[in-house]
Order: sequence, then C-alpha cells, then structure tokens
Amino acid sequence: MKRTSLSLSIALLCLVASACQKDVIPDRLEGRVDRDLRYSDIKSNPEAYRGKLMLAGGKVLSAKRTQNGTLIEVLQIPLSEDLMPTGEDTESKGRFVVIDRGDQVSDPAVFDDEKRRVTVVGEVLGMTTIQIDEVQQQVPQLALKHVTVWDWDRTSSGYAPYYGYGYPYAWGYRGYYGYPFYW
Repeated sequence: MKRTSLSLSIALLCLVASACQKDVIPDRLEGRVDRDLRYSDIKSNPEAYRGKLMLAGGKVLSAKRTQNGTLIEVLQIPLSEDLMPTGEDTESKGRFVVIDRGDQVSDPAVFDDEKRRVTVVGEVLGMTTIQIDEVQQQVPQLALKHVTVWDWDRTSSGYAPYYGYGYPYAWGYRGYYGYPFYW
C-alpha cells in the first residue's frame, strides 16, 4: 500500500512539474525559445543574441507605464528546473529590463508586492541604461513575449513558491490542500 502511494505521489509531482513548465512557455513560443541562452551570455555580448527568445527570471524591483510601453526592472535570479526563480537574491548576476509594448501587462500594480517574482519569455533587444541609486548602468533589455507571475508564501522554512498561471491569471494556485498538494 505504501509503495503504491509513493509511486502515485511521485507520478503526480512529475505531472505537476511538467504542467508548470508547459504554461511558463506557451505553445506558440515553445520551439522558438533558446533554453541554453543564459543571462550571463546576453550581459557579456548582447549584440550576438539580438532577436533570440530566452527565458529569464527574478524579483521585480519596479514597474511603470511609459509612452513606449510598460517597463519592468528585474533583479535576475537563476531559474530552477521548474523554470521558477527560486534562488536567493545574492545569487543574482545583475538586473535586466523587460518592455511590454503590447498589452500583456494590464496594470503595473500587479508587481507591487515586494516578494513578486516572474519568469519571462523575452526577445533580446540589446542593452539599455538605467539609474541605480546615483549611477547609470547598462543592463540587458528584453521585449516581453510572455510572463508568468509567481506568488510567494512566507513559511517557517523560507520562501515556498506555488504555481502561478500565465498572465493575466497570475495570482498563484494553491489547490484545496495548499502547497505542495495540487488537485
């Protein structure tokens, strides 16, 4: 009986993990995303990757509406196997900017929570200059193609992610029993 329950639990977790990855990269973009492209690659040589689609994630530092679209400044955090930015802030290699020239982000207020993390599928545009305290700094810029907003629940063991739907339904899904039990 225990062995059957364990096997069933493992199978269910694998199913949930594959479902999370599937929704982070929508079907329309699946074959076009370069999964091997890393933040450090575009930071060191952005022109070589201009026009490529990549996955990037991290903690949202600010979001504001401008004449050119919604600008989202993100502190880069490495992605887990589930494509969630689950690392510590100290693991960051820097910042990047995502610009939504379409209408995927209906209101920048969805990013106001200080714990809000995102995984984006973005097209590499090159570099842009941002102000960090009193210093101007060049950071990579991506054109938003898809965003998954993750909610984070503070627990005794630290941050525990729970699955977030792709935008605009990006408010996290906890299921009947809560994290990590899904139904």
